[in-house]
Amino acid sequence: MRLRDIIGELETLYHPKIAEDWDNVGLLVGDESRDINKMLFCLDLTEKAVDEAVEKGVDLIISHHPAIFSGMKRITTENLQGRKVLKLIENKIAVYSIHTNCDFAANGLNDFVFEKLELNGNVEIVNQYEFDEYNFRKNRIDRIRGGSVRIKTLDHEISLQVLVEKIKYHLGLDYVRFIGDKNRKIRRIGLVTGGGSSFMHDIKDRIDVFLTGDLRHHESLDALEEGGLLVDIGHYESEYLFADLMEREISRFFDGEMIKYFGEEVFQLG
Repeated sequence: MRLRDIIGELETLYHPKIAEDWDNVGLLVGDESRDINKMLFCLDLTEKAVDEAVEKGVDLIISHHPAIFSGMKRITTENLQGRKVLKLIENKIAVYSIHTNCDFAANGLNDFVFEKLELNGNVEIVNQYEFDEYNFRKNRIDRIRGGSVRIKTLDHEISLQVLVEKIKYHLGLDYVRFIGDKNRKIRRIGLVTGGGSSFMHDIKDRIDVFLTGDLRHHESLDALEEGGLLVDIGHYESEYLFADLMEREISRFFDGEMIKYFGEEVFQLG
């Protein structure tokens, strides 16, 4: 399947226009005219992920976090970023990144994580938008839908402790950090994967607890003093399922080989 056609399908699902303005998504390395027979999905384009792609003969890497984020003034072997880009080019491996447009898209990563938690209830997309966008690779108009935050209203109340245990079990985690009384009953749950704390202030009056990663000390302390409930799943831990989501969605139109590369958690417990 040509890379151009794959990009056309990906833009139907996760259009670049719904990404944050500061983000850098889309085709970052590669030639749209090339044929793709094997893909690798990863959260971060680490050097180990690149080496895995080279070893397995991968034609395309799809990463969640952008492989190239800030400006690059030199591409040499003298720095890590340069080494990775050179290795990708030398091995003719394309890189396509889907970041906040995957988080925000309807049926994107936020929805996928809620799906994995197996909580009964209804999900609302906060700041929802819909628009029509011409997809020139597919020569048609796509209906794009998304929104920044998800709020799930459970069918029945549960305690914060039960929610924490469900998160650990269904996401395969040893622990999560939380703030507030673990015995408090909750029903309305807000969620943004990754480091989504900037979104919680807009919805704090509409939810009982907020789930995200990378919570900072002072914003967490403020929430604690105000009587709020927070759960810090972890940045990696809240987004590593990106590879599973890509496998599910891309298998609908791509029949080549797909490899999931999860890498390693950044932090270790001492």
